[in-house]
Amino acid sequence: MNRLAIFFLAGFLFFGFHLSRAETGDTLEKNELLAIGTSTVVGGNSAEAKKRAITQALMKGVEDYIARLLGSRGVVNNFERLTEEIIPGAKEEIENFHILAEHQVDGKYRVLIKLRVNKEIIGEKLRSAGVLLTDPPIIKVLFLVSEAREGDISYWWKDEEGFQDLSAVELTLHKVFQDRGFSPINRILSPPDFESLSNLTSPFLTNEDILKWGSLFSADVVICGQSVIINKKELSLTLRVLDVHQGSQICQESRVEPIEVASTDSEQIIETLQGPVNRIAATLCPCIIRAVASEHGEIHQLEVTLAGTSRPKQFWVFRDFLRDEVIGVESVIPSKIRGNSMSATVEFQGDGAKFINRVLKHENLPYPLHLGQAEEGVIVFSLE
Repeated sequence: MNRLAIFFLAGFLFFGFHLSRAETGDTLEKNELLAIGTSTVVGGNSAEAKKRAITQALMKGVEDYIARLLGSRGVVNNFERLTEEIIPGAKEEIENFHILAEHQVDGKYRVLIKLRVNKEIIGEKLRSAGVLLTDPPIIKVLFLVSEAREGDISYWWKDEEGFQDLSAVELTLHKVFQDRGFSPINRILSPPDFESLSNLTSPFLTNEDILKWGSLFSADVVICGQSVIINKKELSLTLRVLDVHQGSQICQESRVEPIEVASTDSEQIIETLQGPVNRIAATLCPCIIRAVASEHGEIHQLEVTLAGTSRPKQFWVFRDFLRDEVIGVESVIPSKIRGNSMSATVEFQGDGAKFINRVLKHENLPYPLHLGQAEEGVIVFSLE
């Protein structure tokens, strides 16, 4: 009991040491940022300009924190939700701020502030908006989208010749979804034996047929539907998403937008289609990610031991690393000390194998570690 008390006391003192350094400005905590705000001085009213500059800096600080938290992939796929639901209420998510420097020149008022955001409030708002706070899996997607123009319907799964080239709509879908972090399947590189697929060549496939195509290409999801050019002036795009593993539809979206496709040049058509496809993807992508991630994101409780140390400071550094750096970790609660090892209960979105992989391959691993001999139900990392 005495050793356990000393262990937790040492952790408290260690945490306090880091906090005091943050307060003196020597370092920034995970929820602290620097931001610069600028405003024009109108009618000589410097006080009002300073107020607007501070507001701008606070908004930029929250934006930077969310971008850092979610990464580029998370921001792109949740951009509408972030700009509509999260960022407008930025002031509610700031615990405090300090003006570090201010300067007025050429009719501009500039401030440099250090702000601390409330990560719990931001996390709760993001979760309520359906934004994932963990790194979503790479999703393999197959496109089964037909094209109709002036009454003619074309689609690649009609016959063996259709496997030879990607259409303009397919190329556009590939580019837009790849930019959003998905892994589009290039059907040309590994076409199946077409002779055995004669019953899967209808332009209007059933859900069962669509899922068969998805299984043939080892896709996670299939995006199917139709692109229709109306009077050379409008694009009607209807897309449905089927989850291959669950065998069900997970989302659907339709749009009709004015376009210009006078040219038959593939690159110009792709450039014209990219806007409409991007806007429909903005709705579909978060839905797909949530559905697929829910299959992979079950919370597991893991018993994690750091062996080869009897110094509490080493363990607290390791605990902070797990909690702040390893994607998918929900909580880390110290549990026991035994000889030269210290343990914690870790709640993690995923299984033990995924957890071990993320720890050992992390670029910010605080100490060289290797996977030690584990007891049943316990993950042991040993200091090298």
